[in-house]
Amino acid sequence: MNAKEQISSAQMAILMYQTVLGTAILLLPSATTALAGRDMWLTPIIGSVCGFVMVWVAYRLHQYYPDQSIFGYMESILGKYISKIVGFVFLLFNLHILGATVRDYSEFIVGNFFKKTPLIVVAASMVLVCAFAVRAGIEVIARCVQLFIPIVLLLLLLTIFFIIPDMKLTNLQPFLENGLVPPIKGSLVVQGWFCQFVLISYLYPTLKDPHKALKWAHISVAAVTFTMVIMNLAILLLMGTLAGRIIYPVLFASRYIMLADFFEHVEAMIMMIWVLGTFSKLSLFYYTFAVGAADWLKLTSYRSIVLPLGVLITVMSIWVSNNLQELAHFISTSGTFYILTGFVVFPILLWAIASVRRRLSQP
Repeated sequence: MNAKEQISSAQMAILMYQTVLGTAILLLPSATTALAGRDMWLTPIIGSVCGFVMVWVAYRLHQYYPDQSIFGYMESILGKYISKIVGFVFLLFNLHILGATVRDYSEFIVGNFFKKTPLIVVAASMVLVCAFAVRAGIEVIARCVQLFIPIVLLLLLLTIFFIIPDMKLTNLQPFLENGLVPPIKGSLVVQGWFCQFVLISYLYPTLKDPHKALKWAHISVAAVTFTMVIMNLAILLLMGTLAGRIIYPVLFASRYIMLADFFEHVEAMIMMIWVLGTFSKLSLFYYTFAVGAADWLKLTSYRSIVLPLGVLITVMSIWVSNNLQELAHFISTSGTFYILTGFVVFPILLWAIASVRRRLSQP
């Protein structure tokens, strides 16, 4: 790791905020409405528990093994040979998640805006741009996200503001019609995004003020929760339970906007939110994947493998699914348990084993 590559805990919080929300804003309202109905706005509040838990797990592992990423202390916890096998499986898991994210982005862009552009062109162009950022380092990625976040938030606020006249408070009723079970089911999908806060494990070695990291991580989780609740409420008040039948309800909502017969067709705002959010998310995931692969291969620098890994990510984005409907079904069903296994169960097991070994080693 280059010693000059350092970011602050506040930058880490902003980076994680944009990473988690990068794809959640467009996809979550549909998935949560399908499962929780009118109470879908409660799902981020319940699901945020997963985010706080993963922040705590990452913090405890950092305390046990300072200045090491997850692949660094995996060997200390599991041993040399087992960690190699488990590490390889974890790398494949990360590659699959990256491929699915790129495919989701590409399907949205091609399906709604550039219908005659080959899917592979859209996917490869985004991966290439992210590769430049990853090769430049985590500091450049963090600064890019800092630059983009005001734009994304402004566009989101404008979208919500312009659809206020079409909102109906009656769409909130009846409250908890079927009890807490539907919101809890819907929160499982939301946890698939909140569990991504475990990526903080890769950022701890780059922090110049790690003593502030836990506070800023909690702020980031709270900010993500608040944004998800506001966005879900806006979609619910506009569409009601119809949102559960639309893959991209936020894009659909933007088509309601029409002011003074000249301000309309503002889908470009949603596309910009999607592109900037996906760039932020992919860049961090790509960075952690490259750093993890370099640690697994015992390389001195991850930069030499960034472009080859980009080719793998692009190919995986084509292999990961046959079409958008299949990918959307996977994300909202078995994909939730799949990502929770890799980003929740596995890190918690590492922490549990590390805690037991430390206690047994004490006299």
